[in-house]
Amino acid sequence: MGEFKIQSGTLIVILIIISLILISWIGGWECLNNSDCNEDETCTVKHTCYKLVIPEKTVYITEAKYTGAALILGIAIIISSLVLNKNNFKFLRKK
Repeated sequence: MGEFKIQSGTLIVILIIISLILISWIGGWECLNNSDCNEDETCTVKHTCYKLVIPEKTVYITEAKYTGAALILGIAIIISSLVLNKNNFKFLRKK
């Protein structure tokens, strides 16, 4: 079998290249934790500062207004009782 030897100079150059790539990759990060971002931003997994968007909550207050429906129902009951009390209908006449 052949022997595989790496020269010390070649190893140093490879380590320098790997460390430069690693440093430039980490240096491109915008943040490492939330303290690196502004107050209203958070640090994401991709190491970028992200401003949280909190939607405004609008509260709609709707009141149940049944007075109109109750008035119509009351008038209908009164009219039906007046009509039925006149005994003008054949099915209501006593035999």
